[in-house]
Amino acid sequence: MLLSLEYLTVFLALCSTGYGLQASEIPADTPLSSLVASAKSHLASGSARDALLYFDAAIARDPTNYLTIFQRGAAYLSLRRNTQALEDFDRVLELKPDFESALLQRSRLRASSADWTGALSDLAKAGKKSSPEYAELEEARDAALKAQKAEDRKQWDDCITQANVAVLKANTALGLRQTRAHCRFEKGDVEEGISDLAHVLQISPGSVEPHLQMSAMLFYSLADNERGIAQIRKCLHSDPDSKPCNRLYRREKQITKRLQKLRDALEARKFNNAINLLVGTADDTGLLGDVKDDVKEEREAGHIHQKAPNKLYASLVEDTCNAYQEAHMPKRAAPYCTEALETNPYSLPALLFKGQTAIDEERFDEAIATLNTAKEHHPGSREVQTLLQKAHVLQKRSKQKDYYKILGVSRDADERTIKKAYRQLTRQHHPDKATAQGVSKEEAEKRMAGINEAYEVLSDPELKARYDNGDDPNDPESQRGHPFQGSPFPPGGQQFFFQQGGGRQFKFAHQGFNFPGGFPFR
Repeated sequence: MLLSLEYLTVFLALCSTGYGLQASEIPADTPLSSLVASAKSHLASGSARDALLYFDAAIARDPTNYLTIFQRGAAYLSLRRNTQALEDFDRVLELKPDFESALLQRSRLRASSADWTGALSDLAKAGKKSSPEYAELEEARDAALKAQKAEDRKQWDDCITQANVAVLKANTALGLRQTRAHCRFEKGDVEEGISDLAHVLQISPGSVEPHLQMSAMLFYSLADNERGIAQIRKCLHSDPDSKPCNRLYRREKQITKRLQKLRDALEARKFNNAINLLVGTADDTGLLGDVKDDVKEEREAGHIHQKAPNKLYASLVEDTCNAYQEAHMPKRAAPYCTEALETNPYSLPALLFKGQTAIDEERFDEAIATLNTAKEHHPGSREVQTLLQKAHVLQKRSKQKDYYKILGVSRDADERTIKKAYRQLTRQHHPDKATAQGVSKEEAEKRMAGINEAYEVLSDPELKARYDNGDDPNDPESQRGHPFQGSPFPPGGQQFFFQQGGGRQFKFAHQGFNFPGGFPFR
């Protein structure tokens, strides 16, 4: 019993589903019409590879059927096998030179590879010389020429702009992609340049150099370690024996392991360990030096563009600045923090270091300006907010009397140290000794008043806390109220006595403190 043509077509289509059809599986006596119908069915369902097998069998039976050849060309196009598609369209037009659909498809394929003359010629033969598509092709052709001229003149922006127009039509033109990649790198648009290199690899999949360039710039220039390693793996996938790709892969894997150790040390606040990993020890070289050398080597090899950033190295410099600060080694932190700011003016650790240094050197205006910059670019940083508040307090205090300086003690002096300094100063500047020291009585009284004023504030925990927060209890402009109202002596008209050696008292007529029997020390 003979099978109907329709039944046979369905049967052949079902047989190929899910199994990856082989050419040998198509019966040699399958009718030509059934082969074509099966091919169309597979193509319509998205199984272009299986469709090609049926088209091949059909064309082998009838190599003069231009429609079948055209349909196979369409199948090749769906698989992005442009070279084979172009060959089929060429063959179709040999058989039927005025076949419009083939002319249009070939025009687009020619345009995609920047064959502007051939593409425009096909459109003209198809009667499309007055069409928008023809005008767009002319514009793209002119833009490609302008891009090349702009590249030669080092006019990078213009080169990119013109190449963008041309690439819309010539998306598989190797030279055009390389031109735009070069101009993008020269401008400093590294991510965009890498994107063009990816297209270069699609057009020329056997190339090794784009893999090396993409991986090195992703890993070192952009500090994107995962993408860098993933890219060099693609090179090894296409060419497992590639020595350059193997070398770069091993190096990036080694650096990645050390970077993880660094992150672990910083997260655990083991800053001395982090410093050793960064700057090295007597036995091991540090990440900083190794990455710096790697970048130099890759630049010299042409794998990292000279205009590309150096983000991995910059991040390590910033980590070194931070680690030395956290380890309380400001002198060692200084060169790294300075270098970090040269690379990134808004580096948080470097701005914090610069702000703290300015505070330590009592350059409060500079400290506040620096920390305001840090706050603007790192609004969520508590460290910035705390240090900025400290700078404002110290700036305000710097415009007031410095009670610590008057007593000659540090700002972290305890109660005992403050009392000891006070006693020494009152003995040294006792008015009875004024004449012997060549100091007038009035000057001695003035000095003693300042010493007593400082001691009264610093010896009282509440007043000291107010003063440390920038609120001088003796400042007449203070809104909180204070005991002295600008005078070094408390109110009440009390007399202030100094006692000398044998119990004799020295009395100030001014309002002041009254210590019966003199000061409670000898």
